[in-house]
Amino acid sequence: MFPSLPPALRALVAAGFFSLPGLLPVKATTVADNNTWLQFSLTAPLVHPADRPSPWRLSLDSPERFANDSHQYAQGTWRGAIGYTLTPHWSAWAGYGFSRTGEPYTRTPYDEHRPFQQLAWKDQAGTFSLQYRLRLEERLPDTGEDLGLRLRHQVRVSHPLPLAQPLSWLVWGEVFLNLNATDYGARRGLDQYRVFAGLGWQWSEVARLEGGYLHHFTPRRGQPDRVNHVLALSLALSFK
Repeated sequence: MFPSLPPALRALVAAGFFSLPGLLPVKATTVADNNTWLQFSLTAPLVHPADRPSPWRLSLDSPERFANDSHQYAQGTWRGAIGYTLTPHWSAWAGYGFSRTGEPYTRTPYDEHRPFQQLAWKDQAGTFSLQYRLRLEERLPDTGEDLGLRLRHQVRVSHPLPLAQPLSWLVWGEVFLNLNATDYGARRGLDQYRVFAGLGWQWSEVARLEGGYLHHFTPRRGQPDRVNHVLALSLALSFK
């Protein structure tokens, strides 16, 4: 499959094909809104051994989301995780997140506790930067008693702009799949998907800025599906 591509890029394209079922709309009726999503993230060594780089990493991030034509604060999430570098390409993580979701994303505002585990992969295929992330979340919203399990599958590709470095273009897609049905309304199967296209700027060795358009689709039972057209902006700080 894809014989003309480098092995790492073939693997990423194959993973992308796994995501394609999530890009199919569930029904024709939708409600659309314009959103702004802001995200700040920080990763740093957890400890500093004197003789070699530490394989242990600390990650903190906080997505903040505004809906109703970006006039209403709709959701905030605060996450922390500890990771371990398994190989130059693979790392394993475990962490915890807390989120507060309000209107218009939900009719009844609620809080959610969300432990998670993930595997992350990164590599280079020539001048392409490739990333893959598989995350399992245990969802505990205060609107129900059940434990919800959700799998998140993300594929990301970026490439420097030849005439405008350190700018690069980037695209990524992420599919959210519920693994079980719950008393708080989760259905087994597609929960939502996100597709992003934009630009990244490597501001310094530590700081990276990204911005662009994100298409966010959420199927909903008993009411119109929701599509958010999102201006997505992020600042990521990464310390060696």
